[in-house]
Amino acid sequence: MKEKLIEALIDKLDTRDKRYMFLKIFFKEILPQINIEGSQKETAWRIYEEFKKQQMLGSLMACLNGYLDTNLYLGSG
Repeated sequence: MKEKLIEALIDKLDTRDKRYMFLKIFFKEILPQINIEGSQKETAWRIYEEFKKQQMLGSLMACLNGYLDTNLYLGSG
């Protein structure tokens, strides 16, 4: 699950502007806590780690599935 989620973040949120707008629209309260500058991979990891810390990975996946046409599911991994 973790790897697929990171890959989806890298693929769908491939620019700083896309990351900013996605987080601002759907997760405004978390945006200030994540450094969205840097490479796609580094930023995807930071986003993943913050959502994991906040226990909001399910919300992140649901949002990605609903609005960015991914096919992510909670499971082991």
